[in-house]
Amino acid sequence: MAKQLNIDLLRTFHAVARFGRFNEAAEHVHRSASTVTTQIQKLEDQVGQRLFSRSNQGVELTLYGRKLLVETIEFLKSHDRLLISLMPQRMQGKIRLGIPDTYAPAFMQDLLPQLIADNPLLELEVEARTSGELLNLFMANQLDLAITVSAQPLAQGERLGPVQPLWVAAEHFSYPPNAALPITVPVVGCPYRAAALQALKDHGIFHRVLLESPNSSAVEACARSGVAVGLMEESRMGEGLMHMTELPPLPAQHLYLLCDTGNALALHLHEQVRHFKV
Repeated sequence: MAKQLNIDLLRTFHAVARFGRFNEAAEHVHRSASTVTTQIQKLEDQVGQRLFSRSNQGVELTLYGRKLLVETIEFLKSHDRLLISLMPQRMQGKIRLGIPDTYAPAFMQDLLPQLIADNPLLELEVEARTSGELLNLFMANQLDLAITVSAQPLAQGERLGPVQPLWVAAEHFSYPPNAALPITVPVVGCPYRAAALQALKDHGIFHRVLLESPNSSAVEACARSGVAVGLMEESRMGEGLMHMTELPPLPAQHLYLLCDTGNALALHLHEQVRHFKV
């Protein structure tokens, strides 16, 4: 292996890993597709391993490619933190950040004011969507950073930890025997919805959707009103709600912070966002 790894080659490698296609990666790093192909070949020569397996559909990381991706994220972060500390004027520009709608109120209240105060020259744009929408926007290069919940482990991003959804209802909730269980769920795109509906189906529990909404506040309000069972993480339950333990348990999900590792401003903000407590 070469004694030194080229920063530009690593940035191109991360871009190809993110988009899964050379053309999209080339557009992202502002180079031609042929240049990107050459850079990946140079990096593979340096490390002495194939980094991608290629097909007509695109490229996928090899096992060694996944290893290199994980182990060079911190390297790029450290490199760009050093550059930013030496050239603070680089902290100007626009950053697009995605946050699940469920976490948006706490994020706006607890972290956003501090982010703005600490980075006064950054133009911060925040999108509050479902996790599925955020993942799609990030992969389409429409977000620079995104906090997202995933039912499955992701090949990219930093796993911040597990999150456990629960069936919850108002303490006074009740419904007639043999009637369909009224539930309130987020719209398609939230992994909690898919897990909940699958659990009810697998256990043969007769149910009906009373409310579905892209707004997590509306879903929570419906559950708190006592007319339906909803989905919520234990840390967010608060007073007046109870865990419906008689319903089938839901699988734990994965909380990730996705970051465009080719964007120095995103890498800088990553260090502050990763400490957000959901």
